[in-house]
Formats: sequence, structure tokens, C-alpha cells
Amino acid sequence: MNTFLTGLITLIASPPDPNVVESLNLIQLNLDDLWVLVAAALVFFMQAGFKVLETGLVKKEHRSGIGAKNLLDWVAGSIAFFLVGFAIMFGDSTNGIFGFHYFAGDSIDTGKILIFFLFQLAFAGTALTIVSGAMSGRTGVVAYFIVSLITATIIYPVFGHWAWGNLWVTDNEPWLASLGFMDFAGSTVVHSTGAWVAVMGIYMVGPRLGRYDAYGRIQPTKASDYAYSILGVMILWLGWWGFNGGSTLAFNNDVPQIILNTNLAGAGACFSAFFHAYLFQKKTDVIEKIAGGSLTGLVAITACCNVVTPISSLIIGLLAGVIHNIFYVIIAEKWKLDDPVGAIAVHGIGGVFGTLCVALFGQEELLVHSRWIQLGTQFIGIATCFIFTTFVSYIVFSIIKKTIGLRVSPVEEKIGSFVGNSSMDVEINEIDDQKVAQVSIRVSDKGYNIYSVIEYLSINQERRKKMISEDRVRYMDEMGSIIPPLVAVRQMGLMLDSMKEKATAERDELRNKQEEYDNSLQHMGSLQNALLEDESSLKDLFEDSFLIFQPQKKVSGDFYWFKQISEYKIVIVSNCTGKGVSGGFLGMLGISLVKEIFSSNKLLYPDKVLKLLDKKFEHSLKTRTLSVKMKDAMDVSIIIVDELKQKIYFSGANNSVMHVAGNTINEYQGAKWPIGQFPEDEKGKFSREVISYLPGESIYLYTNGYYHQTNINEKPLGLDSFKSQLKLVQNMESETQKTILMDDFKEWKGSEEQKDDVLVIGIKLR
Repeated sequence: MNTFLTGLITLIASPPDPNVVESLNLIQLNLDDLWVLVAAALVFFMQAGFKVLETGLVKKEHRSGIGAKNLLDWVAGSIAFFLVGFAIMFGDSTNGIFGFHYFAGDSIDTGKILIFFLFQLAFAGTALTIVSGAMSGRTGVVAYFIVSLITATIIYPVFGHWAWGNLWVTDNEPWLASLGFMDFAGSTVVHSTGAWVAVMGIYMVGPRLGRYDAYGRIQPTKASDYAYSILGVMILWLGWWGFNGGSTLAFNNDVPQIILNTNLAGAGACFSAFFHAYLFQKKTDVIEKIAGGSLTGLVAITACCNVVTPISSLIIGLLAGVIHNIFYVIIAEKWKLDDPVGAIAVHGIGGVFGTLCVALFGQEELLVHSRWIQLGTQFIGIATCFIFTTFVSYIVFSIIKKTIGLRVSPVEEKIGSFVGNSSMDVEINEIDDQKVAQVSIRVSDKGYNIYSVIEYLSINQERRKKMISEDRVRYMDEMGSIIPPLVAVRQMGLMLDSMKEKATAERDELRNKQEEYDNSLQHMGSLQNALLEDESSLKDLFEDSFLIFQPQKKVSGDFYWFKQISEYKIVIVSNCTGKGVSGGFLGMLGISLVKEIFSSNKLLYPDKVLKLLDKKFEHSLKTRTLSVKMKDAMDVSIIIVDELKQKIYFSGANNSVMHVAGNTINEYQGAKWPIGQFPEDEKGKFSREVISYLPGESIYLYTNGYYHQTNINEKPLGLDSFKSQLKLVQNMESETQKTILMDDFKEWKGSEEQKDDVLVIGIKLR
């Protein structure tokens, strides 16, 4: 035993054998290569995860088509990335813009570069397959294959070179990486790039048949198998361990924590997505949201998994789940982008959030720049990716749409045909109440495009006739059912006749109304003057005051009103703007509504007056369409003066007042929305200001016509100049103030026409 211990001690104390050290180093090198190769296999296995996820979320008829397109993604990516993409992305850099080496596999001949190529090829395949899910159910296979080739050849490699072009050739200086842009495993480079291609594809190809009704309301669709899609999430989750862990390109001490961070972000995102959907989104689409939320957390952590702590990773995931749910709704319901698998919310929005998290949550000592400079650099990278990718994608999709067409035929879409081998003449319905809602046009042997009826009718008539004669046109209802040509043409003929008759009737009506309007201007002006008090009545209320009222035309869109109730004195000024109803008529309506509110001599606080005025204004115009109504509004300022307490109560609707005291001028702003334009969900519409004053100070009410007036150089007088004028004149007698203000206005205006009604009321307080 003693002999053994002596020998062991001697072995430990002796210098290391160089051959043993070399062998250990070789083992470590081989271990690094083996890890990257295993990681590449895990990333490739994500292709299966995407296939399972997407086929579970789409309709049953589209499962086989989307699975085949996932396979074609990998085929297109493998060929294009090997021949061209890898060279552009990782070759010797040309001015930091693109690489120029390794084309067609040239010099990809050693073990290490082969492993690196396979790992990056798996990444490229991930970017491509994002597009297939987003555009599933209606995209032609040839058109889609072309997009995959161009994405793998140009879009992904060029932006990839800008951000990662120095990963293999370390002497390269790609411009975005040189700025300090950080994206460890590709939240932007891989995921957002694929998502922005998908955005343009969805926009250009249009929604699936029946996804939105004629009013743009989203219609529910039934997923084929949620259990299948959840299995896809779990496969992708496993693949992400290789996606992020393999991006170290070595099996070192960072790998375990990177994988832990990845797992925590995915778990946190799934957790928050579930409870957010359950508690705040009426439990709608919960399975889609926990699946998409999980993936959004994994996408988000991809950019920053090497620079954040496990706790930060969990927080990133929790935020990512909520962000996913919010944008899941916005993209489908607000932006009207039909994304069957939610790819844009997951990969696009999640990628943006994750790339920003590098600066927001990364340990500062691990960042290239200080935190806020890093945040700006990250934003530059995000914006560059979006602009470049959408620009190139738009060109590609536009060319395809005009040449071979993007879509399959309506019948092929409904039955889920993959290669377009079904006749368009299948299942023509004879239902009496079918209405033409959209038109399918065959662009090539296998490609189609969808148009709304208005878009179709706007096509040149000779071109329409040619397409009809070539049997390239099919007419459909909202759900995509084919309508017999004679029925559809008769309907569209009636629509055209109706549109012509309506246009003629509207033209004649406008002419008649214009004549009536011109004939009644004089009468309306007289009526308005009768409703408005004169300046002497204002002086009865405020002894030292002035009124400037100069309409642009005979009838003014501005109006004023004043009254005393008990010891309180009320003054209102308003500027009425109308598109559906003329400003003059709105001014008349406003005066009538104000008089109605105070007809009982009951005093209300000014904010209560505005709330009641808004309600009455809305009721008075309720018969008109929303698009017109939202253009009619009243800017209002109202003050109630309590001279005993020397206080002024003020409220405004997109209008303000000025209080001048000595050399100080205070402008009090009203609510940002005018009467008639408040959003339904606006809370606390009108606020109330209480202004204390001393005798001799002044208050001014006005509309924007005075300071919006331009001179011969088209320069407006401006609010600052108006304020300076008020400060200058506020200690003068009211008549002097009025004269100076009018003289200044005329001098500024010169030979220019008056642009708007002018209304200013000045009051010396007591």
C-alpha cells in the first residue's frame, strides 16, 4: 500500500507529460465540435417542431399543405444557403456590407467549417419556416418556394452579415456589429427577419377566405388539433436548448446557464400568457396564447441569454407572455393581418422585445456600450432589419403577385389542395341570397390573386374583358363560395348602376345645396346676428371689456355667449369646425344648445356644462355616419367669474384662456379633445381650473382665427406673438386694446385673405 501511495504522490508531483496535455486539448477541441454538431441537430429538429405546431393550429384541410411547405423550406434553404447564402453571410467582408467567399461550397472542406456551416444552415431554416406558418392556407406552392429561395439567398444572409459577419472570419468588420449591436443567438437576425418577410407576405396575399366578414370583423376558425400544436411547442422548446446553447460555438462554462436562462424565460412566458388570457382577455384563445406565449419567451431570451441572470430571464419571460397576448389581438383584430399560427406576435414582436432586453436587462459589464447607448444601438439594429427586410420582401411579393400570382384558387384553398390540381369549377353554389364580395383572378397556370369588388371594378374595362374571355375570373361570396358568373355579373352591374346613380344624385344634391346655401347666407347671417348679443351687452356685464368678432364670411363658425346668474358671470367662446355640417350651421346649433342648457337659470360648473354640451351635440348629429360625424366638432372655452371671491372657474374643450397679471401671462389649457370628438373610452373628459385673481388683472378668451392668420409670406401670426400683444396692451383701456389688436391684425394680414373667423374677448377683472 505504501508503495502505491508513494507512486501516486510522485505522479502528482511530477511535471505534466506534454503528450498528455496535448491529448487533453485535443479531447476538448473534439468536445466543442461535437457539442456544436449536436446543437445543430437539435436546431434542425425544430423543423419538426414547427411542422407539428403549425399543422395543429391550422384548419384540417390545410395540414398536409403546410407540412409539405415545411419540408420545402428546408430543401430551398439547404440548396440556396450552400450555393450563395453562406458566402454572403460569412465570407470575407466587402466594406462591411456582404461577404464574398465560400460560394457553391468553395473552401468548405475542413471539419470545423463544415460543422459551423451545418449549425448556421439550421438557423437559416428556422428563419424560412416562420413564413410558411404565417402565410398558410392560401399561398401557392411555387410562389412560396421562390420566396424561400430569395430569403435564403439574399434577405437573411445580407442582414445576417451586417450583424454576424465576423463570427467565422474574425477580421471582418460588418457595419452593424461594428456599431456594437448585440444579438447572441438571433432574436432579430433569425426570428424578426423571418417575421418581417411574413408580414409582407400576409399583407400581399390577403386573408384566408371567410376570415373577416364584410365589416372587417374577425370570424372564428377551428384549429385541427391543439394537442398536436402543444407537442410542437415542446419539441421547439427542446430544440431551443441547442439553438441558444450551441451559439457559444464551444462547450464551455456558459452553456449550462444559457440553457437555464432559456428554460426560465419560456416557462415565465407561458405562465404569464395563461393568467393574462384567463383574467384579462375573457379566456379567449387560451391554448393559442399559452403556446405562442411560451415561444415568445424563448424568442425574447435568444438575444440576451448570454448576458442576463436567471432572475432577469424569468422577468423577461413574464413580460414576453403578456406582450404576446396583447399583440396577438392587435395583429388580428386591429391590423387585420391573418396569421393562422401567430408567427408575427411570437417572432416579430418577441424578437424586437428580446433584442431590446440585451440593453434593458443585460449585465452592464458584459455589454459593448453603457446601457443607454447600447439601447440606442439595439434600436438601430431592429429598425434596420425591419426596413431592409420589408422593402426587399415587398418587391419580391409584388413581382410574384403580378407575374405568377400568390394564391391558390378559391376551391383549392377550401379543399386544401397542395399543388393546385383541382378545377376552379368545383362547387358552384346556386343560393339565391349569395352576394359578390370578392373576385379571384388566375394570373398563371397555378397562381391566383384575390380582389375586393371595388378593386376589381377599378381595373381597366378592356383588361377585365380579356381576363373573362380567357376564363381567368371567378366570383365569390364572403366565405369563398363560387357564385355563378351570370348571377355575379348581374349583381355587379346593378352595383355599378347604383354607384353611378348615387354619384349623379350626390352631384345634383350638392349643386342644389350649394345654391340653397348661397341664397340663404344673407338670411343666416341676419339670424346669427339676432342670436348673438352685441358688445354693449358685454359691457353691461363687465364694464371694462372689449369684443372683437369678425367672421370670415357672412355666417361665422365662431360664436360667443354670456349671461349673469345670481352673482356669477358666465362667458363662452367657441370655434365650430364641420365637414359633414358647415361651421356656420354648427355655430347656430352651438348657440341653441348653450341657451337650452342655461334656460332654467340653473348654474353649473363649467366642466359639467361641457359634458352636457357634448352629450347634446352628439345627440343632435346622431343620424349621420360615424366617418362624417367625427369631422364635426366645437372648440369651447367657458369661464364663470365670481367677483365676490375673486375667482374664475374655467374649463375648455380643445381651447384655452389667458390670464394676464402684470408681466406674467398664464395660459390655461382645456381638454385635448373638442366637443363631438371624445373617444368612447376617454375617462374624465373635462377638467376644471380655479384661477384666483386681483382687481385690475385681465382674462382673455379667444378662438384660433386671430393667431392662425397668415401674411403674404404664408407665415402665421402665431400664438407667441398673440401672447406678446396681450401683455403689451393689458394695462390699457379696453377700447384702446381692441383698436391696437385689430390694427396689428390688419397690418399682419396685409393683402392676404382672412383665413378664418376671428373672435377675441378681453375682460378687465374687478
